[in-house]
This record gives sequence, C-alpha cells and structure tokens, in this order.
Amino acid sequence: MKRLMSLITIVALLLSVAIAGEMDKSKQIPTRDEIDEQYRWNLADIYPTTDAWEKDYAYVESKIDHLKKYKGRLIKSKNLEKCLKESEELEKKLDLLYVSSHLLKDQDTKNTTSQALAGRIASMNQQFYQERAFLWPEIQEIPTKKLSQLVEQSDYLKQYEHAFDDMVRQKEHILSEREEELLSMAGQMGSEFSNIREALTQADIEFPKVKDDDGDMIELSYGRYSALLQSKDPEIRRGAFKGMYGTFDKFKNTSAATYRGSIKKDIFYAKARGYDSCIEMALDGDNVPVEVYDNLITTVHEYMEPLHRYMNLRKKIMGVDELHLYDTSVPITAESEVKYTYEEAVDIILKALEVMGPEYQANAKMALSSRWVDVYETRNKRSGAYSWGAYGVHPYILMNFNGTRNSVFTLIHELGHSLHSFYTNKNQPYPTANYSLFVAEVASTFNENLLMNYMLQTLKDKDEKLSLLDQWADNLQGTLYTQVLFAEFEREAHSLAEQGIPLTVEKLSDTYMNILKSYYEGVLEIDDEYALTWSRIPHFYRQFYVYKYATSICASTDLSKKVIDGEEGALDKYMAFLSSGSSDYPIELLKKAGVDISTPEPIASTLQLFDSIITQMEELIEE
Repeated sequence: MKRLMSLITIVALLLSVAIAGEMDKSKQIPTRDEIDEQYRWNLADIYPTTDAWEKDYAYVESKIDHLKKYKGRLIKSKNLEKCLKESEELEKKLDLLYVSSHLLKDQDTKNTTSQALAGRIASMNQQFYQERAFLWPEIQEIPTKKLSQLVEQSDYLKQYEHAFDDMVRQKEHILSEREEELLSMAGQMGSEFSNIREALTQADIEFPKVKDDDGDMIELSYGRYSALLQSKDPEIRRGAFKGMYGTFDKFKNTSAATYRGSIKKDIFYAKARGYDSCIEMALDGDNVPVEVYDNLITTVHEYMEPLHRYMNLRKKIMGVDELHLYDTSVPITAESEVKYTYEEAVDIILKALEVMGPEYQANAKMALSSRWVDVYETRNKRSGAYSWGAYGVHPYILMNFNGTRNSVFTLIHELGHSLHSFYTNKNQPYPTANYSLFVAEVASTFNENLLMNYMLQTLKDKDEKLSLLDQWADNLQGTLYTQVLFAEFEREAHSLAEQGIPLTVEKLSDTYMNILKSYYEGVLEIDDEYALTWSRIPHFYRQFYVYKYATSICASTDLSKKVIDGEEGALDKYMAFLSSGSSDYPIELLKKAGVDISTPEPIASTLQLFDSIITQMEELIEE
C-alpha cells in the first residue's frame, strides 16, 4: 500500500502567535472548533461525507476475494495484466480509505468514531494482502525470460518493469505462497507495538503542570515542551525537562516491553526471509548496502570537533560554565524570538522558492492556501508534523504551528514533502508513484536550505545573522548528528537482541547513555534522565528509518547548492528527481540528480559546511 508519510524529528511546537493571546489567558490548549476553518485541512477533498467513505469501503469489501480467481493463471500476459489492474484499483481505494481515516484520527486522537474507522480499514488492509499473498510468489515462479516477454507484450505491464527487476533481485527472500500468507496475517499483530506506543504516549499519558515564563502553572504538552526549552530562564527549562522525563520514567517498563516486542518482530521477519540481520533486511528494500549505514556513523564520529566547538560557543554566548542538553534550544540572540503569523510565514516561503521558478512557486502557493494544511495545535491532536497523502488526491500537511522561526522551517520542510508527492503523482503511474523513504527527506531539507539561503541574504544586522547561523547549525545538529546518534542506538539495540541479550530498561538506558556520552561528554552536563530518551522516539518503531534523515540532508545540501549557484542543468535534474517516484533505486535516482550518497564524500562535505558555519559564528562573536 502506497501511503506516503514522513515525520519530522522535532516534536509538536507551541500554538501560533495567532492564537497565543487566548492561550495565555486560559492556559488551555484550544479545541478544534475554536480554530478558524481556513487553518484546518479540508478532508472533504478525499471523501465529502462518511457515506462516501462507506461506499468505497463496501466496494472494496465486495471485491477483495475476486483476486483469487487468477491464482495459478498468471503465466499468461492477459491474466497477469488483469490481476494487477484489479489489484491496483482496490489498492488505490484502500489508500484513500486508510489515509482519510488516519488523518481524522490524528486531528483528534481521542475521537472514538475515527478510531473505529481506522481500525476497520486496518483489518481490511490486512485481509487484502492475505487474499493477494499469492501474487508476487507466483510472479516469482515465472522464468525471468518469460516474464520479460510478458512485459514486452503489454504496455501496461511495462509500468511494473522496475518492480519485476527488483523482485528478481530479491528472489531468494520471497517465500512460498503459504509462507507469504502467514507473514501477511502476522502483520497486523506486528503493527500493534507501534499502536500501543502511540496510545500510551498520545492518549493515556498525562503530563504535570509546570511553571511558564509568566510564573503561571500550565499543563505540559509535547508542543509546550519545545517552547519552554527556549525560555531564557534556566529554571523554566529544567522544570519542563523534569516534567517530561519524569512522566516517561513512570512508564519505562511498559515502554521497554513495547520496544522489545517491536525489535523481536523485526528479528522474526528478518529470519523468516533469510536475512543475516534486521539491518540487512531493512536496507535491502532500497538496495542500499549496509556499508552506507556504517560509513555514515563512522564519518560523523570523525567530525565531533565542530560539534564540541558549537556547544562551547553556546556556553560563551550564554555566559555559563555548564550547559545541559535541555539548555541547547535557547535562542542565543533576541532576534530569534521574532514571531510570524501563518500568513507571514507563507509569504517568506514563497519568496525563498523564487529560485525554483514560477511553476514550482505557484504549486507551493496552492498547497499553503487551499486548506491542504492543518495549521495549529489543538486538544488531542497528534503532535509533531508530517506530510501524507494518497494517489488521486493532493497531499496533506499536519502542523502544530507556533509562529517561531523553527515553525516556519518546519512548514517549508513539510511543503517539500508534499510537492515531492504532488510531482511524483502527476508524472508517474500508480506502480511507480510511491517514492522510497530513503529519498523522502531530500525534498524537505532541500527546501529548508533554500529558506536558509534567502534569510541569510536578506538579513543585514550582525545579531540577526548570528541568530540565523545558529538556526542553521542547530538544524544540522538535529538532522545530522542527532539522527545518526539515534541510528547508532538502533543498530546497537537490534544487535543486542539478535545476540539474545535481554533488552531490559537498564540495558536500553545504558546503551543509549553510552552513545550519548560519545557525542557530548566533556562539553555538556548529561542528566541521568536522558538515558530514557529511547522511550520518547516514535521513529524507532519504524526500523532503521532515522538514518535517512542524515543521508537526505547530505544529499539535499549538495543539490540545493547547485541550484542556488545556478549550475547549468541543476534545476532541471532536480525537478526530474521530484517527478521520478520509484522508477529506479533511490541511490541511482540521486546519482542522476547529481549526488552519489553511496560514498562518504557528501557526508563529509556537509559536516565541513557545519564546521564553516561555526567558524562564521565565532568570527561574528569576535567582531
């Protein structure tokens, strides 16, 4: 099922300045009906009514068992084509049903009606793949030469040529029909670990009240936590940190059991498919060698000196001898406290995108002003931000916009995802319209680089420039260093489990803390509570995903520089990349766009850029 979704690494932000006044009075997170309609996404673009949703649901339900009539008959070109067409029709509708129900659920995680819709379509999705379990094993049994002949006889089957080639490549890991059916049946059980984690952290957990900058006691939330860590008052920051991690400490055994189960699920699938390790299986889907993952971690460890200089520079600017990890989000100049309305953010973004040409800019304006975006934080809304959609309808953006510069960058980040999906769906047939997660973060961070370039060009004041350089350094720290830290923990946790070592709370916490110290020991005060960070990261339930943030920022840094510099052909190559979907392996698509991420060079180049940013900041401080 082609469900395009990307979650950014930062958690939900505070409410936008547009509703800040009301929030300050009540200290309560607003309900959905208190937000103006123009700032709420319009899910009626997918299904105008629940009846329309139910109509598609009933149609799929009535057709699911029809696919089995093709079982044992795919050797003929017409049968293979008909089977894939019928499967594609149902899968498209399943995508729409799945995405719409989960968008409804995410806008209010306590709404039982949307929870029920999401549960029903999850079960139907599972049934669909069980009924279709025979398809790829049977195609696999077709001799390679014969399969090539079938493709040559059908224009429709040519759309599946890359998928067929990839199937041949992974043939040894595709199981028998009955085994594939059993794995499909087990899929819904396996997904429950993530669902349990989400229910615990999004619905059941209740955070304490903490003090804000006005001296009032407010209810802590994921969005408010991010904002409170930017307070100038160290006691406010410490209180928010203690409130957040103290809450997760109460549930650490449940969190460990849930994550342990998720990793055991990963091991089960890796062994069932004949892989030597979980990481090998996870990367093989993109045809990415494990060496790419290992090279990333090794290269980052070679560039710890710029990270340490950055932390020491923050100490100097803040005038402190000790710096805690929860102190590192504090704006270093007053200029970074500027607030933007949503409309101001849109205007800045469109100006930053002028380098992309009028067509891309017009599509960006359409996305930001036509209710594709759910803008503000509301009660029980999912935290964080993402872009998500299905073939046949425009993508949607979930935001928790709070008016900070960070939230402007988050918006252009998610816009990059949405326009990647928009161009891919516009230019690719359904079989190749889904792009790999390996390249998903390229378009988003590419857009961030354009915004950074625009802001640096338009700012003249020394302090403002210092603030923006700090924003850039902080973005690279979070997207590169922090994600590689997470990737290193994930690799180690899976390795321990594969060796049969029990993943207790203590083992997980010790493992995370040891890695954290390898990044920051000697330059930061590392509080003991940070050992529980593994329990707060939802990305760990999508195995070996976070490293793609790091490889993507390295690729996008290279590609965006070429577009900004006006390198001949760079924009055309990049637009072709946005339109290419999954028509080739991700590393090959990036090579065509102009960057070879299979080598350490783009990683080292981006880390060298980080080093130069720190140098610029140091020079500004000395002026």
